Amino acid sequence: MTKTTWVCKLTLSGALSLALVGGANAWEPQSNVEFVVPYSAGGGSDINARMLVEAIRETGLVDRNILVNNRPGGSGAVGNSYTYSQGDNGHTLMTFNGGQMMSMVVNDASVQLEDLTPLATLSLDTLFVGVNASGDIEDLDDLVERAEQDPGGVTIGGAGRGGEDHLAFEMLNDNLGADFQYVPFDGTGDVTAALLGGHIDAAIFKLGSGVDQSVINLLATYAEDRLDAPFDQVPTFAELGHEDLELMIFRGYAGPPEMPAEAVEYWENVFRAASDTEKWTNEYVESSGLIPTFMGAEESAEHYRDQLEQYRVLFERAGMID
Repeated sequence: MTKTTWVCKLTLSGALSLALVGGANAWEPQSNVEFVVPYSAGGGSDINARMLVEAIRETGLVDRNILVNNRPGGSGAVGNSYTYSQGDNGHTLMTFNGGQMMSMVVNDASVQLEDLTPLATLSLDTLFVGVNASGDIEDLDDLVERAEQDPGGVTIGGAGRGGEDHLAFEMLNDNLGADFQYVPFDGTGDVTAALLGGHIDAAIFKLGSGVDQSVINLLATYAEDRLDAPFDQVPTFAELGHEDLELMIFRGYAGPPEMPAEAVEYWENVFRAASDTEKWTNEYVESSGLIPTFMGAEESAEHYRDQLEQYRVLFERAGMID
């Protein structure tokens, strides 16, 4: 396909999507749109939101500015609470992933899944354990050996407490029989800075967090099967003899609890169209190694409920909840 053909198809796709959005209902944004990210700048959710905004902007899917608003804190609870407070505002969106939902359960947060409005899911993510590439830890065995020599003295950082990074850590401790120490941060950007600065020994990373393998040595992935390039050299835990260390998370979006049905439909169509753009598929999903998986509002809501129950089982098994 030539570049000209692609641009023409993309333009027609965007125009058709806008026609569908505008024709299906009377709702459309009347002011700037706020896109809440419940984690710090530079992390996986922040990158996700900004790439999505660029995909929407470049194809003219929304005729209003979409402004990213980072509201980190409480392992996603601050952003969740802010979005909940917006009531029926159709101009407020939020990145919503498995980690936020896990944190709701573990921390018994005031805002739960039923207090938000699922809008769409665009991809699935998984996790890694990584170390500073300039350090002397070369593989998983080295990390475990260090923990055996210094019980409780080896630190592993992750984004938040009670989320997917924390769960991945607890699964690691349980399955490897090690005694690592978990250190929570507000986002993956902060985790990376701490690791490269020598303040922690290892870290939990996600596919969509922009991992730079030139400075971070990824020891293993929680994926069920070995991933595609650029992560095809990273072994799965199963390959290393730890079959129970598997964890997948969703990357989706939600709105306030009383968002009008017309607004939900509008944003579902926008997300669907954005997920087909070259910027989203090539520059973000494929380069990050994410698994493209589109689910609309209703399907996402059902998937989140199912995942919630699975997370509860994993948390109980890891001893994080009773």
